Amino acid sequence: MKKSKLYTVTAIFLAIFLIGAVFIGIGAGTIIKDKKYVETAESVLALMSSVKQSDGSRKYTLYYNAEGKTFEPDYDFNEEEDYIGKDIRVYYTKGSPDKIFIETDEKYYVFTFAGIAAALVSAVVLGTVWIPIYVRKYIIKNGRTELVKIEKIVDVIGGERIICDSKKIRGRKAEPYRSKTIKQKLSKEIINSAVTVYYLPKHKNFYYIDTDTIKTGDSAK
Repeated sequence: MKKSKLYTVTAIFLAIFLIGAVFIGIGAGTIIKDKKYVETAESVLALMSSVKQSDGSRKYTLYYNAEGKTFEPDYDFNEEEDYIGKDIRVYYTKGSPDKIFIETDEKYYVFTFAGIAAALVSAVVLGTVWIPIYVRKYIIKNGRTELVKIEKIVDVIGGERIICDSKKIRGRKAEPYRSKTIKQKLSKEIINSAVTVYYLPKHKNFYYIDTDTIKTGDSAK
């Protein structure tokens, strides 16, 4: 991936990650705040006495007694279910029984789950892009090198790969080395040519084939 494209992809998904984090903060913060409020607030059962419909909104009139007084506030549920005649628990702060709370607005759960999804997707994409880069840099810096022969070229999704082998070292599970996917069309003439492999002696599953070092002619023999 070219640097310009790499940085563009990184910027886009980093922005998505940050937006997701904001959504999580808003949603989860509200849910936690409401939960703490419910744990410490006063509560009473209220009767759903009637419902009013206006512009698609369903406002229920509640009836309850609290702190020696009777209250009949309207509460917007926006629910299709018929609550008339049912009791529902309402919460209020002591000294302000007219200001009630019933449940957290569903949109905050949507914010939370949407934020988690956005953050996870962007984290996976950024990890997929950057982890191989840092692994490759580590292998090049700390590993050893060897020239190995290119045995064949195979077609894969998105391009081609070169398959290499060595009598001295082996790849994952003693299999030949396999390069990363190469998008440009490879010439069959590079078969039997040599290419440099960077590998970690104690962890031979970690290697990097530097396709920019392909050597042609008798250099691989």
